[in-house]
Amino acid sequence: MFGLLFASATLFNGCKKSDLSPAPTTAIDANDAFTSPGKVDAAMVGLYNLFSSGRYMNAMLLQADVKGEDIYIRQSGNYNRFDQAYRFLEIPTNTQQLFWEAGYQLIANCNLAISKIPVAPLTDSDKKKYLAEARAMRAATYFNLVRCYGKPYSLDPAALGVPKSDVPLNPTSELLARATVKEIYDFILEDLNYAAENLPASLNKISRLTLPAVQGLLSRVYLSMGNKWAEASNFAKLARTGHPLDEKSNLLNGFYKASGEWIWDLEYTADNNPGFVGAASFHEPYDVGYSTFRADIDFHALFGANDIRKQQFLISDAGYGDPLLRDYEVEDAGGFLMNKFYFKDGFDGSVVLMRSAEMFLNEAEAEAELGNWGPAQTALFEVQKRAVTGAVQSVNTGDALKTEIQIERRKELYGEGFRIFDILRRKETLKRTSSSHWFKVTMAPGDNKFLMPIPQDEIDANSKIVQNPR
Repeated sequence: MFGLLFASATLFNGCKKSDLSPAPTTAIDANDAFTSPGKVDAAMVGLYNLFSSGRYMNAMLLQADVKGEDIYIRQSGNYNRFDQAYRFLEIPTNTQQLFWEAGYQLIANCNLAISKIPVAPLTDSDKKKYLAEARAMRAATYFNLVRCYGKPYSLDPAALGVPKSDVPLNPTSELLARATVKEIYDFILEDLNYAAENLPASLNKISRLTLPAVQGLLSRVYLSMGNKWAEASNFAKLARTGHPLDEKSNLLNGFYKASGEWIWDLEYTADNNPGFVGAASFHEPYDVGYSTFRADIDFHALFGANDIRKQQFLISDAGYGDPLLRDYEVEDAGGFLMNKFYFKDGFDGSVVLMRSAEMFLNEAEAEAELGNWGPAQTALFEVQKRAVTGAVQSVNTGDALKTEIQIERRKELYGEGFRIFDILRRKETLKRTSSSHWFKVTMAPGDNKFLMPIPQDEIDANSKIVQNPR
């Protein structure tokens, strides 16, 4: 709704027009939220809480995988969660994926923080630090939105993106139309470059946006543009500095607690978590969560017997309880159960958002696109030799190397929220044709079904918003 672009008088309150009524008692008065250093930091924590909610970032990761060809949801017993996303049948009144509402609520609160921090009682260095965090969070949110509701930059940067809001709005503010994809990307880069210049290198709490995380986001954005390969490679190298790849055994640890390889994550406690709508709940194989996601048989066949990641499909004879116990594979609902992500009892685990393996793969892809075959092979081999016993560095060049890199990317990063965005930015055809899939599709680049529909409430409230075609 148009009100989604309004920052209300209450920080972290819902931002719909109907929410401009008196705030709930759990909200923070914006006029008080930035009146001391402690309150400013608490307000920033509030931004991260919005970002890490089950309806936003966890759902974003899940739908990005289920829209591809490597992971699918079982046809029966899927609780109607991600069913429409899997079939590309989202409708404007669909309430399953609330990315627009949650995204603009977060942006409104980022804008409010950005307007209040310069006049807060903080040192100049702290002002720069908090502004950098808020602007990086805004950039990350816009990056998610524009990739869901706009065409890929690499396909059509002049296409309609999403509305651009950089100041707090109110009910009397002018209605906002959709900016172009390029305008949103320019805005994202402006925010991320500010953050990269102003975040202290000493910050190392990976549940918040640190300098390496911002550098990793810059690598992702430049990779998505499809014409900034040198920048994508350079920022990937910077992002992974200080985050060496883990030992191969860590690939079987369940991805529920941070390791040295992780650059950015969502961290949950027993009192603050998304519960059963957390990402691992849908992947886990023991039916203690939703347990509705399965691995496609053709994807499963990509893993060789000497690849430790093949053991991510093994489950335990003893059942749920220990992520390290892995005994046998289970074929189910036309595919395979997955055991990459441990759904922790008590919900107080972490969700990985960025790690060094991705940065090596970003570098490999970018260098290959530049025709730098040697550096591309070397970066790719860092990931391969960790996972595959007896791996030999690739001697492929040209399209053969580019294909090898993308296959490795699929094997290393599945379940971490990349697949549909990789297909889109690389202008590939989605071919979902194996026997595992109960809803088969072949969608060429530019197919309008890739675009998520803008919520009907927004269309009804704002005459300047143009709906996506279907």
